[in-house]
Amino acid sequence: MHDVNLFLAITKIFSLKNALFGSFDSRGLEPAINKTQERVLMMTWRHEGATMQFLSREAGLEKGSLTSVVDSLEALGLAVRIRQEDDRRSFVVQPTQAGRELARQIDVLFQAHLDALFDKLGPEERERFTDAIRTLARDIPRLCD
Repeated sequence: MHDVNLFLAITKIFSLKNALFGSFDSRGLEPAINKTQERVLMMTWRHEGATMQFLSREAGLEKGSLTSVVDSLEALGLAVRIRQEDDRRSFVVQPTQAGRELARQIDVLFQAHLDALFDKLGPEERERFTDAIRTLARDIPRLCD
């Protein structure tokens, strides 16, 4: 596949990450956590009972890096690791009550952030954009297997 336009379109998708997440500001929330901790906490909140393997894949983190992030979330009282009974080598990560509360606050801020970004688009553009994102979200996992 040597389609230059496709290559340029894909590079624009990388800049989307910065537009969506780079400019997102959750400072002022307590406890203060970094962007990686935030991403993992939000995944544990959205996917109750997420395994370490799932979180590693979805967050794009090596297992060792994810372990450090989960260790830090546990130290802050925001998450707990629970050994799975059917596979003693596997753990699920769940947010604590404090983690759920912080995740809800982050979610409210992020939704407001998205609304502000999407206000730059007209109604038809916004619908096209969200449809395209949903399509990518549905199909990307097959490319990553």
